[in-house]
Amino acid sequence: MEERKIELLAPAGSVESFKAAVNAGADAIYMGLGKHNARVMAKNFTLQDYIECIKYAHIRDVKVYLTLNTLLLDEEIEEAMNMLMTLYENGLDAVILQDIGLASIIHKVMPDLPMHASTQMSVYSLEQVKFLEKMGFNRVVLARELTLEEVKYIASNTTLEIEEFVHGALCVCLSGQCLLSLAIGTRSANRGACAQPCRMKYSLLNSNNEVIEKNAYLLSKKDIFGLDSLEKIINSNITSLKVEGRNKTPEYVALVISLYRKYIDMYNKTGEVKVSKEDEKNLLQIFNRNGKSDGYLNGIRYKNSITTLSPKNTGLYLGEVIEKKGKLVKIKLNEDIELHDGVEIYCKNEVVSSLVTCIKNEKLKLVNNKVESGNIVYIGDFKSENIKKNDKVYKTSSYSLNSSVATRYLQKNIRKRNLVLNINIKENSPITLSVIINNQMYTYNTNIIPEKAMNKEITMENIEQTFSKTQDYGIAFNKVVGYIQRGLFVKVATLNEIRRNFVEKIEKKLCTNRDISDCASRLKEALDVSKYSKVANVNKQNILSVYTYNKETMYDVEYNKKYNLNLDRIDFQINDYINNENDIFHKYSKYNLGVSIPNFTLNNLDRYINGNVERLLKKGVKTIILGSFRYLDLILKLKQKYEFTLVADYAFNVTNIYSAIFLKNLGFDYISPAFDSTPNQTSNISKYIPIELVDDYITVMTSRYCMLGAFVADRKEDKSCTAPCTKDRYYILDKYNERYEVLSNNLDCTMKIVKKYKLNNASQYKNANVRNN
Repeated sequence: MEERKIELLAPAGSVESFKAAVNAGADAIYMGLGKHNARVMAKNFTLQDYIECIKYAHIRDVKVYLTLNTLLLDEEIEEAMNMLMTLYENGLDAVILQDIGLASIIHKVMPDLPMHASTQMSVYSLEQVKFLEKMGFNRVVLARELTLEEVKYIASNTTLEIEEFVHGALCVCLSGQCLLSLAIGTRSANRGACAQPCRMKYSLLNSNNEVIEKNAYLLSKKDIFGLDSLEKIINSNITSLKVEGRNKTPEYVALVISLYRKYIDMYNKTGEVKVSKEDEKNLLQIFNRNGKSDGYLNGIRYKNSITTLSPKNTGLYLGEVIEKKGKLVKIKLNEDIELHDGVEIYCKNEVVSSLVTCIKNEKLKLVNNKVESGNIVYIGDFKSENIKKNDKVYKTSSYSLNSSVATRYLQKNIRKRNLVLNINIKENSPITLSVIINNQMYTYNTNIIPEKAMNKEITMENIEQTFSKTQDYGIAFNKVVGYIQRGLFVKVATLNEIRRNFVEKIEKKLCTNRDISDCASRLKEALDVSKYSKVANVNKQNILSVYTYNKETMYDVEYNKKYNLNLDRIDFQINDYINNENDIFHKYSKYNLGVSIPNFTLNNLDRYINGNVERLLKKGVKTIILGSFRYLDLILKLKQKYEFTLVADYAFNVTNIYSAIFLKNLGFDYISPAFDSTPNQTSNISKYIPIELVDDYITVMTSRYCMLGAFVADRKEDKSCTAPCTKDRYYILDKYNERYEVLSNNLDCTMKIVKKYKLNNASQYKNANVRNN
């Protein structure tokens, strides 16, 4: 069978994890520096460590991608670019990006450096992929919300490389669109500091304050386990299989990568994948959240995709507590157990964690050896008084598995680049050696002339033995060919010196630096904003943006009079026009009307948008608020025919003037800056393009998972939803008693979490409208 060239892309949050990924068989590794990446809590790399890792990887035929995938402020961009140019000079293979302003600068300064659009760019449609291709991107990491059918459609209709997450943590929110961590505290997910509030407990209530679910994990998604779908994933025309885990241990990285390597290779040889029970169990043991899930790969999942037990690693189910005696717990084993294994017991009021420090049999005789599944033992040591009979016990780590993985993959120089050595030894001629790497020949002409043999002549076996000694290097000669003339002799010490010199020259060639002499001047030009005109003061408007629309909650004009809001414009979500278009145009005829197109749309809403936006403009809509690049081509074509204002919503995540200017040049009239933008940064943006500040309510989460379908309707994958979102209003409460509205779109069964937000000092911005949501 013809081998399917598909990349296995590994995470690395430390040098140890990086080398584990290399040794385990990764084709490429993505990793970040200490700043400006979406996992700033990981150990990450110093600049010098990173350069050494690039060299180490390239010698072994592995690529390295920099994760520069956060939003940047103006004052951070030059620093980020200088770091990037240093890595570019030292051979960096690609950069993974979220910030569109930064991407536009990189493409001007280093046009031949491949750019990968991060999943943080929320790319879920072919239209977005085509837009990014025009921007100069080479690869797109698709949103993890897509099914394999949707992925295959996109990958089959673009020339860009497509990358897909296949294993590891899954955000419940569309990546790049989560403001929940920022809304609760000050830690921004889009700035790399997510506090993971989706892993917290919430209570779900209806409009009568009746509790549907109390203090439960409503938003915590299980991890993706893509190995079961590997055949379909490979056949979806994607370029790269991505494993999540820059905050995970080196043992985790090594095991996951080694098993995906094993089964990709199996597919390449046989055309099918048959995962062994042992490998599946080991993957679950190393890390899982409440069992296997295929994420969205094979369709939309509901309650069974949520970690209702715990948002942390649960490992393997070990059994139930039979009794507690002192610090020992009696249990009938559902899995093998040994000393130093990690164990957690789920009690009523706490989770008790411990390492196994002793093992005794039923007669309380000390065993302290591995005990197989099915036996009854006492294990310790557990101090909590909350442990009761029937409490569930889980084995969260395996000492023997971790030790085995460490022994196999966490050692130096296991991975080699295997080369065929061609050697020529002829009388009265210098010894020459050559290898072919990536269709290019590397030749080394020594100054060593062989002697005539007095006793023992040199043979090919001597050469093979000498050139097999490359344990301290990243290359190996798995085959030796060439010509050795009879009757010649070369000293062993001389051959060793030739081998060392040749290997070092090969490795040096594999780590050749790029020329960046022109980059500094191009960067200076790219950062110069003096060539862009500033805007004059604009006439400020007061705007109401209606989040949800029905007869009962329709905005009352009398409310406007009572509170003297003096509205200039009212915006409605585009799906609100579907059933209520006539009412909207009649009731609000005295106002300028706007239509908001959300950041995430699926088939039903997509069809409506494509079929009706022009008609709404003809009917009198004066403003379009756009949430993504998906409909930009459509809207810009309509802008040539109709007069209306085009607003980039805060979902575009604009935090610097370069992103703002980029959008302005595309044709946007106003921008709503990201909530990650500082007041000073927002003020800078307003100098170059008018802004619309959002007040009152913001969408802190957009999800393809519907909490109401999961916990109110108890929806099954093969059943229709009872549509509770059309019958009542719902909200969730966090542990601080903060309230968040749950708004579901029954057209495509997507969900928004909305939080009340108060804008401070809006009057300080000269060129700003205020949009009350």
